[in-house]
Amino acid sequence: MSLFRPTANMYGRKLCCLLAICVGLLGVASAPAVAAVCPGQTFSQPFAAFKDSNYYTLVKGSQFNAGPEGWELGNGASVVAGTRPGGSSGGVLNLPSGSYAVSPPVCVTLQYPTARTWVQSVEGAAGVSVGVYYATSQRGAAAAKQVAQLSPKTGNGWELSNPFNVEPQMAGSEEGVREVRFVFANMNRSSDLRVWGLYVDPRMR
Repeated sequence: MSLFRPTANMYGRKLCCLLAICVGLLGVASAPAVAAVCPGQTFSQPFAAFKDSNYYTLVKGSQFNAGPEGWELGNGASVVAGTRPGGSSGGVLNLPSGSYAVSPPVCVTLQYPTARTWVQSVEGAAGVSVGVYYATSQRGAAAAKQVAQLSPKTGNGWELSNPFNVEPQMAGSEEGVREVRFVFANMNRSSDLRVWGLYVDPRMR
């Protein structure tokens, strides 16, 4: 019987090593990849119910719980009381014809490719344009690059936008933090649009 003990121990050690390797590989496969993220941000999966399992960080003040909260509003844009997505009541960003709103600066890296928001058409069939610009721009909002045109159906309530580009490479091709601002503009006649809840995707898959 003793002749089989070294062989059994040898196979036992090999089996343990194989199990350890398998467990390690499974751990790597199941853990989400972590992007180069900005410090101090928190992440969630707010659109899981809409078959979007990506992780997002909420842009500060974009739920308008206490007025503009750092947003720059112009030409009639305002925070008004309304029904939010999901049915709760509270502040929402209202964009009548000719108005615009600029978000507070948001930290991103090259690993933040897209963003999404909620949009609602109160009047008119036209949509709201979305632009981005970075702190490195000397022209400010005038240098914003249009990245999306959000056109919800009139009277259909709140709609979740498709993902739109953040264009982090506009602030340079080297990895590192940079600050982006989002510009929402309603340049249409006889229309009224609302926006709520702006989220940026840091590609945490």
